[in-house]
Amino acid sequence: MNNSSQEMVKKILLFHPYLKKFSVQGKLNDYINKFPNFNEVYASIRKENEKDDTSEVIAKTLLFGIENDLLDEYDLDELLFLILEDSLFNSYLFNLNFNTTNLIDKQSIEELLSSWNIPTQHKILNNINSETTKDFVICGYRIAEDAKGLDSLRILLLDSKTRNTYFKNEDSKEIAFPTILEIDFRRKLLHVRLKDVDNLIGESEKVSTMSGRIESTLNFLSSFKPAVQYTEITNFKSSLYLLEEHLLSEKRNVAYKQLEEFENEIEDFTAKVCNKFNPPTDHEIPPREYINTGVLSVIATTLEKNVLGDVIGIRFRNSQSEERKYAEITIKDTGNKCISTSNLYWLNLSVLQSTKSVEFLKIVPQLESGAAIVNLEFSYDTANIRLLQRTTYDGSEGIRPTQEKYDEVIDFIKPFLN
Repeated sequence: MNNSSQEMVKKILLFHPYLKKFSVQGKLNDYINKFPNFNEVYASIRKENEKDDTSEVIAKTLLFGIENDLLDEYDLDELLFLILEDSLFNSYLFNLNFNTTNLIDKQSIEELLSSWNIPTQHKILNNINSETTKDFVICGYRIAEDAKGLDSLRILLLDSKTRNTYFKNEDSKEIAFPTILEIDFRRKLLHVRLKDVDNLIGESEKVSTMSGRIESTLNFLSSFKPAVQYTEITNFKSSLYLLEEHLLSEKRNVAYKQLEEFENEIEDFTAKVCNKFNPPTDHEIPPREYINTGVLSVIATTLEKNVLGDVIGIRFRNSQSEERKYAEITIKDTGNKCISTSNLYWLNLSVLQSTKSVEFLKIVPQLESGAAIVNLEFSYDTANIRLLQRTTYDGSEGIRPTQEKYDEVIDFIKPFLN
């Protein structure tokens, strides 16, 4: 392998966390429409390089494609853009306030891209370690349009310098660190999409912490003219409560229906408890509610799984009268069963419905493109959406996140962003 070839492989391997065989082959077949014998070449190179990991074999296979005119460098940049779109699903959302009145034709969109100094073509590999004083370099974009004009603009950023990372049981490796900045005109949202930063070595806080990265990305965005106006989604906790109610209230009604059969017994028992202990009458949750939820927790253990709902994790707080003091309640099921199968949920339901605020929610929405496992959290003063990387759920294929699923998840939660 000559120096030029070695340099190309080295550049490709800077994206090694994203180089998965199924993903590369799928993008080549479905989008690039080139290199149809990728799988055969990969198998041949694998035989000759048995000690190489998958990303190294993929890089050498792509080099074969370049050297044999099955791909060109633009194809490689397009391939990387597609793969990164299907990989960056830890997203921080902000409300977007941007005038879209004039963005109704191609010329207006092109003028906007030009004013923001966004290149007309993807340029990723040649932008690695660019000579710039800024934290990021813009490497390309993707436009989604509808009949009314610009729908969404996804801008790919690379850190202006490569970063060192460590992985368990491996030596440190150099990587290119990507971020997708999505200006979502249709939904009036700004998305900052990036990977975790836990394994970055020896970097400043603005590089190696999520809060620092978000701030750096937003500072970079502030240089855009015309300016992009945005605000944090500060009421996301109440949005998560509304979403939880949407997903589980109808399911709970099945249990409530059975609870009605014990109404007289519960009323009599509540009266006896109150007469015996004389609890305070000004408590925000009356004794009857506590007793109801205790019975509901028993009923829930008898219900069929398919009527229990799609919330598999929740965290909320029971605020106390003294400032900054609270009890935190976390309910998760490691088997990905709905939290309504847990008596903890029913026993704390009165607290949840009193506070009407949720810190964290884990859901499994059933989308047109298949199921997704999603973490929703109020983090760094705004909404955080994370699609989890899982290949199966409940024995079914198709849980792996994609750009299509990400879009559907955002559409799914958007009505609750009040």
